[in-house]
This record gives sequence, C-alpha cells and structure tokens, in this order.
Amino acid sequence: MSQPKSRWGIPLFAAAVVVGGACLFLNFTVPFAGSRSLYEVTLPWIGLGLSVLAFLVGHFSYPRVQNLKVYLVGYLMGVVGVAYFLLYDPPVKIGLPKLSAGYLPSLLVLAMVNLAVVLAVPSFVKYRITKSVTFAIAGAELGWLLLARLVEPLSGWAQALAFRGPFDGPFWIGIAWLGIVVWLSVWRLRDEFFLGGILAGTGLLYAMLWVVPTFLASPGAFRTVMVVAIPLYLEVSILVHWFSRIEHRVAYDPLLHIYNRNYCTRIITEQSNMNTTEPFTVAMVDIDHFKKVNDTYGHQAGDAVLVNVAQTIGKVVVPDGVVCRYGGEEMAVFFPQMASKEALPVMERVREAIEKMKTVTRKKTIKVTVSCGISHREERSQPIMDVIHAADKALYRAKEGGRNQVRVGKTASVEETKKNSPRKTIKMKASK
Repeated sequence: MSQPKSRWGIPLFAAAVVVGGACLFLNFTVPFAGSRSLYEVTLPWIGLGLSVLAFLVGHFSYPRVQNLKVYLVGYLMGVVGVAYFLLYDPPVKIGLPKLSAGYLPSLLVLAMVNLAVVLAVPSFVKYRITKSVTFAIAGAELGWLLLARLVEPLSGWAQALAFRGPFDGPFWIGIAWLGIVVWLSVWRLRDEFFLGGILAGTGLLYAMLWVVPTFLASPGAFRTVMVVAIPLYLEVSILVHWFSRIEHRVAYDPLLHIYNRNYCTRIITEQSNMNTTEPFTVAMVDIDHFKKVNDTYGHQAGDAVLVNVAQTIGKVVVPDGVVCRYGGEEMAVFFPQMASKEALPVMERVREAIEKMKTVTRKKTIKVTVSCGISHREERSQPIMDVIHAADKALYRAKEGGRNQVRVGKTASVEETKKNSPRKTIKMKASK
C-alpha cells in the first residue's frame, strides 16, 4: 500500500511526444531530395537492426519482469519492423513482386491490432503459456505478411483505408484508436511500472505514422524515420521498465507488499528521497500474541494475518506515512513532517482498524490486535535510530500496559544520550 502514487508512466508517454517531434524535425531539416542514401539505405538498415533487437529485448525480458505484455510487445513490434524494412522498404532491392497499394495500410492496421492485443492479454501467466502464445501469434503474422506481400488480394482490401486528409473517414481511425489505447492503458495498467505510458507512447507514434504523412511533401521519408524510431523508443522504455521492477524487488517485501527492511535502512541512514527533517515521526507496530497465532493456526495462517495487517496499516496511513517491514511481525511507519501529536490519531485509527479486521484462512476466522509506540525527531542532530529506540520503548510500555494500545515516547537529545551512556574507566599503569 505504500507504493508510489502513480506508476502509469507519464514521463515515458511525454518522451514519445518528444520522439515524434524529433522525427518531424528531421523530416523538415534533412529533406529527402538531398539525402536519398540516408532514407533509402542507412535508416532502413538501422531500422532492420532495431526491429531484430526488439525480438531479443522482448525475449530476454521474461526472466527479469515475468510479464506476458512485455514479452509479446517486443515480438510483435519486431514483426512489424522487420516486415516494413524487408518487404515494404528494403535497403537492398531483392526482386519481390510489384507492391500492392494496400500493403502499407494493412501493415499499420496489424500494428494497431497488435498493441490492442498486448493491452488485452493478462500480464502474468506461466512461462510455457507466454512462449506458446507469443510464438503462435508472431509466427502467424510473419507468415501472413509474407503471403500478403506475394499475393496482392490478401492486402488489397486495405486500399479502402486510403485517405487524402481530415475530411476522409479513414483519417480518424488512427486518432480514435490512439484514444482507445490511452484509455485502456490507464484503465488496465495504472500501476505496472510505467508500462501503461510505454504502450500509450507506442500507440501515439503509430497514430502519428497513420496521420502525419498526409500533410508532408515527403511522406515516405517520414514513415521510414518513424519506423526506425518506434523500436528504439520501445527498447529504451522497456529497459526503464526493467530497472523500475528491479528497484521494486530490492525495496519491497514480496509477501507483505510494503517496503522491506532494506528500504527501511535507507530511510534510517537518510539515503532515501524522504524528507527526514524535523519533525519526523516514527511509529513501531507489533502484532499482539503473534507467536500464539502461528502455534495455533500454522505459519501459513500467520502469513495471511501479516499480509492483512500490513495492508490495513497502509490503507490508513498512506499517503501521509510510509510503511516498512522492520523485522518479523514488527513494522515501522514513517511520517515525514509530522510530530507525534499529529501521528497519534492516525495510529489510533490503525489500531482500531486492525481490531475490527478479520482474517479468514482454512475456514478459520482469526482476529488480532496490535500495540504501537510513537516518537518523533525534534532536532536535526537526533539520529533516526534514536527515534526508533524511543518508539520501541513506548511500544514495550504499550505491551506491558495491556496491549492493543498506542503509547508516545520522547526521543532523547544528543546531550542526554551522551550523559546517560555508560562511561568506560581506563586504568593507567603507574610509571616506574
């Protein structure tokens, strides 16, 4: 529950806008007439290489992100790029039959359908199913594209989609499709490590590829640049998705779905981006008689209780606080820019919510309570670890006072800590 507020991927969608603008800029500043070799040889070779790379990025994504959408989008966008640069606009003429006027529109329609399929499929399925589905779709598409290139009637139907400008109906297909893609990505991929923004950004680039050439003097040159840019954008974006997931795994507890001890340590050592300037409150939460739950119902039931407690805490404290697993069944809640008196009613709501909470496992209903201790940082010189120790002492007073309660403690100042620390007596040998 203490995850970032939004991981749809607005920055990556904005990056797609920049990429599309850069393609237009290149088209205007480097005209086709004076740079034929760039558009007819250099860029097609680069695009072909990037399209093949899209297959590899998709394939090697699975061990890192285990996501069917990422695996599939790499393969299917790779199929479109390879088909474009080998069958439609090859860098080397290979003596293919005359090109059907409907081949390019059919290829773009296929790219749009592919993105819709990626948005529709579930994210997480078994690897065997992931491979089977991906290879079946990619293989079928490659076969169909080759046949459509050789047998004109297979792509001739797409000639009906030709248009000259905004007053023709097919012009609006790309724009309407982009709206659907963005809506689906926001609806289905709101919190999947920027994947929503990546797919919506890819959709934006394909929509530009559908619409913009109508207004240009050299539409073919612009298409070539765009088909080179799309796999490049996708590959870089998928790398961002990879790193985001890796960061998630490093910082999050896989069982409780809250921040783990590693991230908690980063906060304590003030190496996170959290504002730890005073006032900064720490609440320590411990489940009452948790060992009895494990002994009575088993560790699986204990895990279910832990998950339920962690998620309940998150629902109450987020976005004001951040929940971390501190160790065992103990959790720490950090409240930036809040004093103990402000955090106290929040933690009371946490205690009440958990008291009402029911965990059902194996037809057994388990109810638990928690004890909480709170303290806050009053001076910048106070280490956060001292605030945690003060909150821990308050937690133990809550336990000794009957449990299922919240107690507040005071963090000792640096001077008090030095004064109360045990002094070592060093005996000097008398010199002879």
